[in-house]
Amino acid sequence: MKKLTFLLCLFLISFSFVFSKDNKREFRGVWIATVDNINWPSKQGLSIEEQKQEYIDILDEIKSLNMNAVIMQVRPTADRFYKKVNKEPWSKYITGESGKDQDMILWNFL
Repeated sequence: MKKLTFLLCLFLISFSFVFSKDNKREFRGVWIATVDNINWPSKQGLSIEEQKQEYIDILDEIKSLNMNAVIMQVRPTADRFYKKVNKEPWSKYITGESGKDQDMILWNFL
């Protein structure tokens, strides 16, 4: 059943490329996963500067692949990656320890 589903998805994707007339409006996106440090950050407890550089490197790679959208996971397990007044703890995937306070905001836009 999984093989059939995969083949169907592959067929539909191929079909959409063949009949696509306006590639300028095409959505080519990637998902950046944060849970268990799958994509970013690469490991727990990196400094803010190391995390920023890793993120910039990921965005540069995405740009080089001609992607035009990024979906960023910022709440992997009911925790947070950004400064906020709410009570959710800081993510262990950022600080290395769940609930450990982060000294400064990682990204101004998060």
